[in-house]
Amino acid sequence: MKNKYFKKRRYNSRPGRVKNFFRDFWSNLTKMSKKNKIILYAGTAVAAVAVVAVVLSVNGGLPTMAMGSNDQQAPAVQESAAVAAVPTLQPIPEPTPAPTPDPTLKEGMENEEVAKLQQRLMDLGFLQIDETTNYYGPATNLAVQYFQRQHGLEQDGVAGPLTLAQIYAEDAKPYTLLQGTEGEDVQSLQRRLQELGYLGTVSGYYGTDTIDAVKAFQSRNDLGVDGKTGEMTLNLIYSPDAEPTEEMKQAVQRKGNIDSFISAAEEKLGCKYVWGAEGPNTFDCSGLVTYCLRQAGSSTGRYNAAGFSQNSAWEKISFDNLQRGDLIFYTNNAGNRVGHVGIVIGDGIMIDASSANGKVIKRTYDSSYWRSHFVCGRRPW
Repeated sequence: MKNKYFKKRRYNSRPGRVKNFFRDFWSNLTKMSKKNKIILYAGTAVAAVAVVAVVLSVNGGLPTMAMGSNDQQAPAVQESAAVAAVPTLQPIPEPTPAPTPDPTLKEGMENEEVAKLQQRLMDLGFLQIDETTNYYGPATNLAVQYFQRQHGLEQDGVAGPLTLAQIYAEDAKPYTLLQGTEGEDVQSLQRRLQELGYLGTVSGYYGTDTIDAVKAFQSRNDLGVDGKTGEMTLNLIYSPDAEPTEEMKQAVQRKGNIDSFISAAEEKLGCKYVWGAEGPNTFDCSGLVTYCLRQAGSSTGRYNAAGFSQNSAWEKISFDNLQRGDLIFYTNNAGNRVGHVGIVIGDGIMIDASSANGKVIKRTYDSSYWRSHFVCGRRPW
């Protein structure tokens, strides 16, 4: 500033000099022009900013304004900021496994697994059909029920996971009729025992009367006597080699009339197929033959297809020599036993109770399939 505003004075003591300095400074400041005041204020502000900058550079920045000690709070703030800056890792979701297909088979279904099931049931003796199919019909349902009955499972005819596991197990039990069982197969057994003279009443329940009848049959036919109808006992009961009681042995079997035999078969066209049934409105293949033979006047016994094929009293016929009224026999798909029988009506046509069609039908037997499964013919007249 020019000396015209700040005149030199002599100050005798320090307090006096300071007092007089500020008094003169204020006096001179009031006399300044507006422009010079602005210059003075701006210079003072710049100087103040410079001083503050120097102080901040020395002390490391502005002090943290927080309660408590600055030394304790500042790191916490910095640490929180650092944690907030780190992204949170989300767990990778596990892939959802594909659901296991339900293996359950039941009536009305149609696929290749049904044919496999049928073959297994046939091998175990629970199903007697002429050929396997892909269709889960009444015959398969009934066979599954019989298997469930023998293995202590719920008898609903549905091949669920537990039933299937038992069916395909190595230790699966073959078909056997035991005390306490009941059903169409028990009725069929009782009717055959009745024919042979061992049983009086057909009840459908395998009780003490049936056990006694089976024991008597086993004893007379040189089998192990236990009252159970296992594979050996069943095969002999339904064969022409079954030894009847002495009273029944005296009965004379009569031949029937071929025309009456075939007429009886034609009248049953369309009747429902039921395994083990022998009429008058439901049949299996051997049951139809039995029914028609009796309608024609024959006193033949109730055999299964294999049993009829083994009747040595009837002439054995080749495929090319079959005639009207003959019986024709076929193996099952496995080729290990006779599983089906039909009635020849001439011109390459037969009438049979077909499990595959679910009813009694008329169809050709002169085809590549039937020729490849042909066993023999028998002439019961």
